Amino acid sequence: MDLFTQISPNVQTIANDAYLLAGFALAVESALLMDIQQVMAAASLRHMVTPGGFAMSVAMTNCGDFGWVTDRKGYRYAPQNPTTGKAWPAMPNTFLQLATSAASLAGFANFVPDACLINEYAIGARMSLHQDKDEQDFSQPIVSVSLGLQ
Repeated sequence: MDLFTQISPNVQTIANDAYLLAGFALAVESALLMDIQQVMAAASLRHMVTPGGFAMSVAMTNCGDFGWVTDRKGYRYAPQNPTTGKAWPAMPNTFLQLATSAASLAGFANFVPDACLINEYAIGARMSLHQDKDEQDFSQPIVSVSLGLQ
């Protein structure tokens, strides 16, 4: 089953404090794709460099108050796009509403996202085994939306 095959959200617990909401983004799929295009127009996708000096095969950009970045200095959240020095584009309302609604269904009623990382996996791109451990506040969820191939 892919993200867009189910119309009403079905919350499935897949691990302790980890939930799958298959089909949850279906109602806003077109708006999400348009918003992603607008974010990418304001903050271009780029292949970031790891602290070890390797270019990532996944192209990335961000929106919201903070963006996740990596370079020779390490992994971190930053309020500015390191390429332009400008603030990241505002998080579109579609993203905000989807994230807050998904978090609420998972038991986080007052969640307000402040960062959104957008990854583009072109053919041949990969994300190797890693741990997302930059977050300092574990009382808030990480909401991840996978859209699949276009």
